[in-house]
Amino acid sequence: MSPRAKHIPDDAQRTSICLTAEENAAINRIREARRIRKDSRRTKNDILVDALWYLLEKTEGKTKDQMRAMVPSRPPEELPKGKVTQMPKPKNNKR
Repeated sequence: MSPRAKHIPDDAQRTSICLTAEENAAINRIREARRIRKDSRRTKNDILVDALWYLLEKTEGKTKDQMRAMVPSRPPEELPKGKVTQMPKPKNNKR
């Protein structure tokens, strides 16, 4: 089994939402339709993000590029670093 391609941007922030049974059923219906079409964007995150951009464009009249222009970009050195700490190798004192 091949590893999944990364599909979440590095600067994405984790959030949580609460969904009712009906909302979960709707997402599962979309996921199944996308699976049949062989669409790779079928995770819950993908479906909700696609719906957000669709709603923003259709009801608010804003495009993704317009939203991108409104958000200040951060230089790469200001992006949060991973929480992995490199541990030094222990010295081998065997004689």
